[in-house]
Amino acid sequence: MTSEPKRVHPIALILFLYQSIKGSIFPLIVLFFGLLKTLSLVYLIEIVVGLLVLVLAVTFLNYWTFTYQILPSEIIIRNGIFVKKVNHVPFDRIQNVTSNQWFFLKPFGLEELEIETAGHSEKPEVSLKAVPTTLRTKINHLRNHSEEIEEVKHQDNSYAISTGELWKYSATSPAFFSGLLAVFALYGNFQNMIDKQITAGVSNRLAHLNIFLMIFLAILVLVIFYLVSIFKLFVQYYHFQLVEESGQLKMSRGFFKTIKTNISMKRIQAIVIRQPLLRSALKIATIQLVIVSNSSEGDTEEDIVVMPVINVSEIDAFFQRFFPQVPVEKISVQAQKKTYFYKFRNATPFALVTVALLVWLLKFSPWICGILIILGLLFWYVPAYLSAKRSKVKLSGSLLVMQSNSLMTKEVAYIPKTSIQMLEKKESIWLEKKHLSAIDLSVRSGNSERNFAISYQPVADISAVKEWYKKES
Repeated sequence: MTSEPKRVHPIALILFLYQSIKGSIFPLIVLFFGLLKTLSLVYLIEIVVGLLVLVLAVTFLNYWTFTYQILPSEIIIRNGIFVKKVNHVPFDRIQNVTSNQWFFLKPFGLEELEIETAGHSEKPEVSLKAVPTTLRTKINHLRNHSEEIEEVKHQDNSYAISTGELWKYSATSPAFFSGLLAVFALYGNFQNMIDKQITAGVSNRLAHLNIFLMIFLAILVLVIFYLVSIFKLFVQYYHFQLVEESGQLKMSRGFFKTIKTNISMKRIQAIVIRQPLLRSALKIATIQLVIVSNSSEGDTEEDIVVMPVINVSEIDAFFQRFFPQVPVEKISVQAQKKTYFYKFRNATPFALVTVALLVWLLKFSPWICGILIILGLLFWYVPAYLSAKRSKVKLSGSLLVMQSNSLMTKEVAYIPKTSIQMLEKKESIWLEKKHLSAIDLSVRSGNSERNFAISYQPVADISAVKEWYKKES
């Protein structure tokens, strides 16, 4: 089963162009604002047009010099404009093949393939931008030393989420806060490049606005970010389906871009159930996997979402179908008063700094300042309270169960003993007198590691975990 070197489909030029623009957009923006004050508009337009022509030329040359070849034992990738590169990828070194199918590739029966090997690169070693959908099946069969190509048929052990569940997942996500912070950070980077007269004019106009109108505008911005966040998550997990087949978890999702991912059960390092505060109140949760991977891009950078949204009452049945080795147990926490004390004590310095900043910045409006002070105190003390109330470690056969709290999110992690890379018991001389201790451990995640930690727990519980880890299986 040998083929001649082939180019990807010409529609891949769109993806090559996107990659070129993505890599150069930030330097171009910096250059644009840097030259805005020194050059005339005509020269600036000429420079922009010249750079666009250069990007288009490089994009075409990258496409034209890129070829792939399928051999019985390997894939050969050739690319490079000035420096020719030849990448040999043996099939027995391939760990994962992920397909991304943009909406404009579907009519042509094409998709983008990302191939990870046993190397330690920061991204997939091979990316085939626009190839036939049958190529993924062919590669998987060659990996398994099979000459017969068949379409993968879904087995009975599958799970799909409905549109209503997806809306519920999207609407209860706190992700829009991250987007808002990213915009503020981006504004901070470009603030010095914007003409001071423009920023001064905007500031003067805002200063003359009615305080209620300013509040309305602030709420409007939050609502817009919230709606964008809902739309993004809905599009990202549209038609999510999970299938378990022959030791592989196969997931497909996406509206504009359909992503299909295979995960070997052997790569799973831990299973995490996450419940942000709102989802906890609605009795729904998200199930994620910590996996071994060689790419730090995309889903492999964070935990893989294996089930975006599921009712808490259905988690037990879900685990029995897909992870029968993991017993789902209810964890009862009886937090000690000392734990509450230390959690609140640790939050107090941050709360005091927040209050001081708000008083200093908003002294002209006492009642607004008072409201924000209350919100600031809640921001620090509510997570401290939840952390003390929820934190617990428990042993369950060959698994360590760790329940913790991160800001407003409850996490329950099921960690096999064999996955733990490092486990450390932490105990200061002051906490030793209080019979309290902490635990810190790490497992492999992506191409780095993921840490799990719980503090201010009864020393007997932490010592039991340490002895369990030291004991040979």
